[in-house]
Amino acid sequence: MARDDRSTYPFSAIVGQATLKTALLINAVDPRVGGVLIRGQKGTAKSTAVRGLRWVLPAIEVVEGCRFGCHPHSRADLCDECRERLAAGSLPKTSRRPALVDLPVSATEDRVVGTIDLEHALKHGERRFEPGLLADANRGILYVDEVNLLDDHIVDTLLDSAAMGVNVIEREGIRFQHPARFVLVGTMNPEEGEIRPQLLDRFGLCVDIEGISDPSERVEILKRRRAFEDDPDGFQREWRPAQSALEDRLRSACRTLADVAIDDDLLFLIASVCSSMGVDGHRADLVMGRAAAAYAVLDGRREVTAADVRAVAPMVLAHRMRKTPFEDRSYDQDRLEQALSAGVAAGEHGGHDEQPQAGQSDGMAVLHVMRDEGATDASHAEQVSADLVAGMDSVRRSHGGRRQETATNDRTGRYVRSEVARPGQPVDLALDATIRAAAPYQRTRQSELAISIEPQDVRSKMRTRRVGASIVFCVDASGSMGATNRMEAAKAAVLDLLIDAYQRRDRVGLVAFRGESAEVVLQPTASVELAQIKLRTLPTGGATPIAHGILKSLDVLTTEIRRDDSVVPWLVLLTDGRANVGIGSGLGSDDARKAAAQLKQTSIHTLVIDTSGPGSGMAARELARIAGGEYVRIGEAGGDALVGAVRQRLSA
Repeated sequence: MARDDRSTYPFSAIVGQATLKTALLINAVDPRVGGVLIRGQKGTAKSTAVRGLRWVLPAIEVVEGCRFGCHPHSRADLCDECRERLAAGSLPKTSRRPALVDLPVSATEDRVVGTIDLEHALKHGERRFEPGLLADANRGILYVDEVNLLDDHIVDTLLDSAAMGVNVIEREGIRFQHPARFVLVGTMNPEEGEIRPQLLDRFGLCVDIEGISDPSERVEILKRRRAFEDDPDGFQREWRPAQSALEDRLRSACRTLADVAIDDDLLFLIASVCSSMGVDGHRADLVMGRAAAAYAVLDGRREVTAADVRAVAPMVLAHRMRKTPFEDRSYDQDRLEQALSAGVAAGEHGGHDEQPQAGQSDGMAVLHVMRDEGATDASHAEQVSADLVAGMDSVRRSHGGRRQETATNDRTGRYVRSEVARPGQPVDLALDATIRAAAPYQRTRQSELAISIEPQDVRSKMRTRRVGASIVFCVDASGSMGATNRMEAAKAAVLDLLIDAYQRRDRVGLVAFRGESAEVVLQPTASVELAQIKLRTLPTGGATPIAHGILKSLDVLTTEIRRDDSVVPWLVLLTDGRANVGIGSGLGSDDARKAAAQLKQTSIHTLVIDTSGPGSGMAARELARIAGGEYVRIGEAGGDALVGAVRQRLSA
């Protein structure tokens, strides 16, 4: 290991993360598996394991001098520059370890895909491409820490490159492409937000990591970490034999992989398991087959067995089982064992023809159920539509989730057009527009540069990015909510609304009020699973301090607006409106109206959901009117009925 990389912790010295190490090694043997997503709490050695992987990866052959690490023996995977060199003669080759490239969460699109070499263009009058992180990661590992926090437009770029294996850049007057085949490795803490479903499915494997509870193993972690910090070189010398043995094992596995074939019985087992577990599409089948083969050769075998499928199946299925955070259909080891046993039994009895038909029938049954549920939701929405009150549309949401785009000045987002640079402000240089502005005056300007640029020529990039909503559900948890079934209906409605927020990538918070005060149960976050847990365990009973709830929610949303002034703030208030606790010595009803009036003076969109029964007064409706918001009465309807109506307001 090179001296300048001595801070890298040896991969073989990592304690207690056998499944994680296995998932990484499987991808090292066969990158076609598709990478790995590592989910776990902070401080569980996720990043340490990924960064240590590079130093056990076998060397690869690359074109000497190529900026993209092209494969010298694969004409189809050559960049434009190597194609030109090949046309003029042969391609010299050399070897190196695959690169491990960190993609920061704050990376701009230009840094990821590449951009124009500004200095070269101005000095020589020639356009030259400056490679980005995708070029550096070609035939290596692209590592994204906190992958769930990536901007959507960066995620889209990764998806395109991962799907095509090529990075195509068409901007600022040039077109360039180069191979971009990489193993995508991401780490995330689920408490900090979810990951887009499109990106989630791109990860071949998924591993959930937890902290180690065994005291002896925790002590061993402490000892090894202290030894590494005290003497990194000595620690690496101690573990070098184990590192070398692991590298030899990987090298042998990579050579052997091409000789491994999976027989039809095992292919049938894989297909049966994926079908029985109800995963979407066919990527899981492909990944499971490749992962099982890689697992077998890592064990020194050339024959794949059902035990290999059993070993990799949890990593393949863990992140593919749920449509949304709130579906009960999730990965279950017992269910997997039943599917494996059924698949093996069917294969032994020649049941290759019957099983797919059974799976197909199950799929049709599910489809019919989904259609029936959709029809039910629609009918419920029609029943509740009469409860939507007209004439309260002074505050309307004109966009939903991240569908609105807003201009940015922090060099994030997509470059959509240019404008004249403003004096005294930082310039995000739009090279193409600047050169076009200067071009008509080159004959009259004297300069040693190929292009003479004057201050008035400089153009700045205008970028846009999508913005989302911050939705705070302010829930009345007091005894005045009335019958238990209405409270349960309100909770069910909020959970369904949280699903919508998850799909739109909004941030969701939760404030509950009861007794004498209000409590921020959940600060706004993209992790709606946390909101679900908090809401389902929410205690109820006591007095009704509505004013406290509104003001607490107002504070939370004000902080959200300060954090990002482009966010769309929403307050969804669930209450019957009958306040009996005020601020200090004030009256509950008066203070609730005063708090509602404060909302009207802000940019916050307000929706009041009335949970009172028929003939129970108009207190909640009055709060909606004073707040300048909208009003929906839940009445005796269930949560499903309410959702159809409320979705119209949040998505209008």
